[in-house]
Amino acid sequence: MADILVNLTSLATEMGRLVSEGYVLTVLAPNDEAMAKLTTDQLSEPGAPEQIVYYHIIPEYQTEESMYNAVRRFGKVNYDTLRLPHKVPAQEADGSVKFGSSDGSAYLFDPDIYTDGRISVQGIDGVLFPQEETETTVSKPTSAVKKVVTKPRRGKLMEVACRMLGSVGQDSHISKCQ
Repeated sequence: MADILVNLTSLATEMGRLVSEGYVLTVLAPNDEAMAKLTTDQLSEPGAPEQIVYYHIIPEYQTEESMYNAVRRFGKVNYDTLRLPHKVPAQEADGSVKFGSSDGSAYLFDPDIYTDGRISVQGIDGVLFPQEETETTVSKPTSAVKKVVTKPRRGKLMEVACRMLGSVGQDSHISKCQ
């Protein structure tokens, strides 16, 4: 995913411009294990990497607490994404926030990696695809929800996201990104 973001300099530039103009964003950042499960077919179509990234960006500011409170209160929440008109469904599951549905779901496992009031980066344990696309992609085997005992390695996407945040005007030392 880090390679995808590095090659999408126009997206990074656009995100920087939006944030500098006062817009807010939340990035759902899949970990390395989730990215490793992507197939060549899923990445080979023209524009596929961009579309994957766009589906993981919510054009509003959300923290772990705000997302969890929303799903607890409303049961299911559909967040807009930069990949219009697709929305990311979220619901409460096992004391956490679960994004997506059935086989194509991901849990919030590394919350609030970076939050500054304008950009929020939330670590998830899977790559999300819009509902109609999950039928054409190779489905991953279902497994029981596992409780993570140790904190997993964040991954290259999150490292790139932190570097990207630094390039949009963050002058202070952010300990969670270091």
